[in-house]
Amino acid sequence: MSYNTTSIPTTVGSWALMMAHTMDKNGVNSRAIFSGQGIELESLRQNKARIINAKLNDVWQRWLSLSLDPYIALKLADNVKPGAFNTLGMSLDVSQHVYDALKRFVRFSKYLNDGAETSLTENEDEVTLKFSAKLSDCPKTNSLNVEATFGALHTLLNAISPKPLKVKAVYFEHEFQHDKTPFENFFQCPVFFGSDTNQMVFEKDEIFDEYAFANSILTSTLDDWIEEYLSSYSEELVSTRIQKYVLKKQALDNIDQQNVADHLNLSPRMLQRKLKEECISYTKLLDSCRQKLAYKFISDDKISLSELTSILGFTDQSNFSRAFKRWSGSTPYQYRNNKV
Repeated sequence: MSYNTTSIPTTVGSWALMMAHTMDKNGVNSRAIFSGQGIELESLRQNKARIINAKLNDVWQRWLSLSLDPYIALKLADNVKPGAFNTLGMSLDVSQHVYDALKRFVRFSKYLNDGAETSLTENEDEVTLKFSAKLSDCPKTNSLNVEATFGALHTLLNAISPKPLKVKAVYFEHEFQHDKTPFENFFQCPVFFGSDTNQMVFEKDEIFDEYAFANSILTSTLDDWIEEYLSSYSEELVSTRIQKYVLKKQALDNIDQQNVADHLNLSPRMLQRKLKEECISYTKLLDSCRQKLAYKFISDDKISLSELTSILGFTDQSNFSRAFKRWSGSTPYQYRNNKV
């Protein structure tokens, strides 16, 4: 089943709240870190709140730089609760067994993080969970977030396993320059860095033991809620509706915030409020649309750079040139003429 999710990758807000809780527990001021990224923690407590992955990655990096602790992802994973995955976590918590929970995690992974793809493969002896970036043009999946996601999933699966969870091996794409012993102690298995993909490998005969507190009625109810949420999620997002409207117009020279608000039948104030709930500003959204349109038209020699400047709504060509260099690392002229 495919889901129509927003083009700006996001993560469920409760995951960010779990990060904040772990920061505070370990002597790091979470409010200061999130505020530094323009995010108020209270906004993430609202129903259906999500956080943009790029901002979440910045939060991870800021946390790392302040703590100087390469194992912060394990600290989160060690204390994670089902609520960190929101409704999905509650559904995992009453799954029939570990294998059932793994299938549910893959089925609804986009509820947790719509900027990543997960898959489950199996043979006679093993079941392998893989995790990767969804699209080639998505920001590279943050290594700390991958470590924390695998660690958190391990903690939640261990809670429903009648005996200690046995993982055969864990693989991470990124390199790790420190002692990996804490990772192997946490997962209780060999851990490899610099691998071809992010994956957890399970012994197949170890993940079918029935969980004493499994509740098929509750999982069915929770699964239905997640299905309904995913099917309506993208269309409900004001940020997605704004992008569709602006990109369909294919020009920003005659579009302003009032114009967009009128199209969505919202007041400018309500528009700002809803964007704040989605943890993105109108300015950032407009910049994203400008970038997409710039890449679309830059190779068309029939459109002069001065015309493209106007189409994208820049006041002059120098402003456009600075913005394009920020996006691509080169000026529009260099990019168009392959002189980078």
